[in-house]
Amino acid sequence: MNRGIQVGDASNMKFGVIAVREFSDHVAAELVPVVDSLVTMGCMRENVVVKYVPNLQDAVVATQFMAQYTDVDGVIIVAPKKKLMDIPPFMTGIVHIQIQWSMVVEIGGAECAADMVEMITLQNEMEIDAPEVKMPRLSFS
Repeated sequence: MNRGIQVGDASNMKFGVIAVREFSDHVAAELVPVVDSLVTMGCMRENVVVKYVPNLQDAVVATQFMAQYTDVDGVIIVAPKKKLMDIPPFMTGIVHIQIQWSMVVEIGGAECAADMVEMITLQNEMEIDAPEVKMPRLSFS
């Protein structure tokens, strides 16, 4: 059920963007387009938190920092997705953070922005529609 939130409407969202310096060519080509895409979808520029990390191994802990120390709804790691998907320890770390924090994490560039907004919208809709937690019935028999 849609509650008035349109897919692609990032007006009430906040994003973390982690730029991995190890992939400087990718970051140079994609960082501004990532931010611009989020702004085009309605996110206020001040609601995009950009942080730089030296290398890929630091991106996992930086994603954890974003989850723990900010109020972002999701994180985009600006790095070449094809290279990162083939690195099991990296992907395992990211998946653990996603599960632990119920937070969307995307990897790549500007193409991630729409997917990120769509997934956060889905999460918000599911939270709204979730049944209230009820106490289990006690059995006295």
